[in-house]
Amino acid sequence: MTKNQIVRHRNRSKRFIGWTIIYLLIFAGFVAIVYRQSIKVNTLDFPNGQINIVTSKTKYTVGDTVSYTINNGLTNVITIVNKCPQEPLHVYQWSNNTWERIHDTAATSACTGQPKQFAITPGSSMTKNFSSWPNLFNKPGIYRLVAYADNYTKLPYTDFQVVAPPPKPVAAPAPQIIYKTIIQQVLVPSNSGQTDN
Repeated sequence: MTKNQIVRHRNRSKRFIGWTIIYLLIFAGFVAIVYRQSIKVNTLDFPNGQINIVTSKTKYTVGDTVSYTINNGLTNVITIVNKCPQEPLHVYQWSNNTWERIHDTAATSACTGQPKQFAITPGSSMTKNFSSWPNLFNKPGIYRLVAYADNYTKLPYTDFQVVAPPPKPVAAPAPQIIYKTIIQQVLVPSNSGQTDN
């Protein structure tokens, strides 16, 4: 082999090694990017247990304040988003053989100082009411409350009834006292015709 051939062969080998290193670096960068993106993917971990919701009564009268309790039976903290001035849970009314979503808006003063979300720790509960949304349950009917929680596939709900207030009893008329003047003749025997001795 001549000197020129040896130099060319060495240059070829250096180029081959150089390009191999460049391709390996590109491949390693690609793998690093894919790995970094895969870490960012939010894989949901669905916890064991369940969340349930109950109301303080199964039957309310129109005008009553509806109270509810959300129980966290899971092994992790759940969060309920506070949507004030919108109603705190999804509310449905049974109408025309289907559940229809209904809405009400609270006064902005009712939302002052409230957190953006409520956290419920495992094994604990949260009790709230709809006092700031008085128009939600102003008609008799069947209603449903549905709660949404993070990383929980089921939709906990509860149903209850709102009935019309009982009719006001008709007051009995006050007894009337009738005064009637009765003139009755009283006969008093007279002593006439007797003589004194």
